Amino acid sequence: MYIDGIVIAGRAVVVAIGVDAGGEKHLLGLTLEATENATVVADLLADLVKRGLASERKRLFVIDGSKALRAAIERTFGSRGLVQRCRVHKITNVLDYLPDEIKPQIKATMHAAFKLPAKDGLAKLRQQALWLKREHPQAAASLLEGIEETLTVNELGNEQFA
Repeated sequence: MYIDGIVIAGRAVVVAIGVDAGGEKHLLGLTLEATENATVVADLLADLVKRGLASERKRLFVIDGSKALRAAIERTFGSRGLVQRCRVHKITNVLDYLPDEIKPQIKATMHAAFKLPAKDGLAKLRQQALWLKREHPQAAASLLEGIEETLTVNELGNEQFA
């Protein structure tokens, strides 16, 4: 399930999109509130459970770095709510701190790391962060923040969500 929010005309629109086993996307729910906070997201998730989403099943949630999203997932699903940090958001956030001439190299390195087994990918990303830290400490910090959760799907491998 993908959960994300965007502010439109001063209001936070939070959307939950499910992806089935065949790769089809389904709008599961959305809410329009003043802010994207843990209570708003928890209410959205509670509504999904009320409408039939089994909360006792293990679920994979793809989110950005929002603490509100993470808190709501933990509150509603506990240890059954696995979090995969959105790689598109992560790459964008890191690249925002870098000069244009090295962006393609860093982006390619991150993409390569995401294709490796979790342990190897994590090592590659940490190595990249060490290199970045010398001249681009903010990019390095952005890369390291929540780094383990950028490889959740790699760690899971073929684990089923039955």
